Amino acid sequence: MDRSADIVIIGAGIAGAASAYYLAKGGAKVVVCEKGEVAGEQSSRNWGFVRQQGRDPAEIPLMMACNRIWRELERELNADLEWLANGNVVTFADEAERAAWEGWRDTARDFGLHAELLDRSGLDRLIPGHAFDCLGGIHTESDGQAEPTKVTAAFRRAAEGRGAEFLTHCAAYEVETEAGAVAGVLTERGGIRAPVVVCAAGAWSGRLLRTLGLKLPQIWLKGSVARTTAAPIISHTATWTGVAFRQRRDGTMNLATRSTDHDLTIDSLLNLPAFTGGYLRNRRGVHLHLNRLFLDLFAGRFSKAALRRELTRHRILDPEPNHRMLAQTLTELRRILPPAAEVEIDRSWAGYVDLTPDMLPTIDRLEQPAGLVLATGFSGHGFGMGPIVGKLVSELILDGEPSLDLSAFRFSRFNDGSKLTPHSVI
Repeated sequence: MDRSADIVIIGAGIAGAASAYYLAKGGAKVVVCEKGEVAGEQSSRNWGFVRQQGRDPAEIPLMMACNRIWRELERELNADLEWLANGNVVTFADEAERAAWEGWRDTARDFGLHAELLDRSGLDRLIPGHAFDCLGGIHTESDGQAEPTKVTAAFRRAAEGRGAEFLTHCAAYEVETEAGAVAGVLTERGGIRAPVVVCAAGAWSGRLLRTLGLKLPQIWLKGSVARTTAAPIISHTATWTGVAFRQRRDGTMNLATRSTDHDLTIDSLLNLPAFTGGYLRNRRGVHLHLNRLFLDLFAGRFSKAALRRELTRHRILDPEPNHRMLAQTLTELRRILPPAAEVEIDRSWAGYVDLTPDMLPTIDRLEQPAGLVLATGFSGHGFGMGPIVGKLVSELILDGEPSLDLSAFRFSRFNDGSKLTPHSVI
């Protein structure tokens, strides 16, 4: 293969596919390189929440703009995305948590986003028959949910309809540069010449960027999700209350918990200083494991040739879910939501989230090398943000300036002395 394009996108998750759509819509010739399948990893494995609620203040304007896109997205893409705009609720257990959420609500109000604190009776109206162990909750009525397995595929079809090309099972080995600027991408099928490259490679971004001498602090967390058998329709409000769940149109539920697993890799050790504080604050909810993944991803940290082997060996990261944790989560769901007492786990899956130290993404166009655009590091809450990320990437490339302030998401924050602390309410 020896071809050229205006833009090459590395990664066909929701960020890459949405970027391809908006860029192609703007008239650009776009090629997307994906080592596995479109949305093969986390973009099809997440909870399906589309929330403004609980976001870091820097993300609120992006998610408000994204919420407006979501509300018209089924029409825009001519696809059923299982979009339901029934809000998002998070419960709080005591007065300290209530005060924290009250502070976040006031911050959101400054941006023009409405969220409401609820007492138990308010929760009763949203989720009839619940038995939550809580003092109350916060509700953002304008939030929603969608089906991850459908959304990225719809962006792909719409992008291809505008002329974009998706190359699956085509790993991008390296971004090639000349005189300090992007010149193209070397893939397992050959080279693609392009003056602009978008890195939207999710959990693989840090490893790919190292080949350019760029350090993106990033570790992987494994999240497990289950889908239940159908229950009577209880509520389509996406809910976090120790157990996280959302009920789909057919009555089945996506079920998860905030607890995660971390399969240790060499990056866990090399990035330890950047993540120590976050781990210590959340150590009860993060379970560490040393397994084969450590050896599988060792050599690629130090060798380009080994990284190429890893990219083609791990076409799609498909880790085993934490079945014990999901069984416990199901038991808890049945207890706190009696109308769903008869549901069973129908299937389960897991995926790797790419976590940054401040849990904020990187959305930026770099000066060195010129022509490299980053859209990565979404830290487990990128699905809901995917459409606006694609739009902003297209603006960075086609217009030269984004329509929203992206300074909080600049790549340079990782080495300019910025304080990298996650927003405490999330």
